[in-house]
Amino acid sequence: MVLTRFSTISQDDQDRYLQKLPNADNAAYNSFDKQHDGECLQNTRDGILAEIRTWADQQDQRNIFWLNGLAGTGKSTIARTVAREYDEQDRLAASFFFSRGGGDISHAGKLFPSLACQLADKSPPLKQYICEAIAKDRKIATKALRDQWLHLIIKPLSRLDPSSSSPLIIVVDALDECEDDNNVKMIIQLFAGVRSLNNVQVRIFMMSRPEVPIRHGFSRVSNSEHQDFVLPHISPQIVDHDITVFFEHQFKIIRQER
Repeated sequence: MVLTRFSTISQDDQDRYLQKLPNADNAAYNSFDKQHDGECLQNTRDGILAEIRTWADQQDQRNIFWLNGLAGTGKSTIARTVAREYDEQDRLAASFFFSRGGGDISHAGKLFPSLACQLADKSPPLKQYICEAIAKDRKIATKALRDQWLHLIIKPLSRLDPSSSSPLIIVVDALDECEDDNNVKMIIQLFAGVRSLNNVQVRIFMMSRPEVPIRHGFSRVSNSEHQDFVLPHISPQIVDHDITVFFEHQFKIIRQER
């Protein structure tokens, strides 16, 4: 990503502007609080991971991949695995892992400012553009979700030099644990807006339970704009294989510790 014009806000001022955003420090997939949370073991979840990579890496018009399933089906484990994989490829734009009752990370109002702060860390041009948005409206983080999304995320991204590079990935886990159903539906509709970007490709990889507000949110998004995968739709043979790999891994750890 190349800056298309000279910066008008100094580095020190940029940092001060970003500090005005209500950033949820423990929202990212690799935050300190999540360092002991597991990722997929090698040779497990191969089928679904391959499908996610295909969607993320190719010129797919569906900008949202919705991975849904009941509690305990491994959604967050897959989310962390995908986030780390694309982070290591320098293609993870940002991540936000919701948690009900988790303070900042259960609050919809922290989502877009937190994503903006992570985007700013990934790209000097984006940092400049996001800071210009804050300078223009220093109360942007108190505005409606639609305004936050437009001015902190979409407009800065739209100002990047056109690039033929692979799509950037935003990972959002457990959206169903966001504290307000109306906000949940609004967030899904806003996510669909990344399709309007012509200069850069952005993919939203989203996990949740298939709860009513989520389904209602997607009912207002064209089927051509999202790909869905239901985790229970996995063959028993694959489940048995993954369980075997998991127990072998755990037994190996027990033997090493003893």
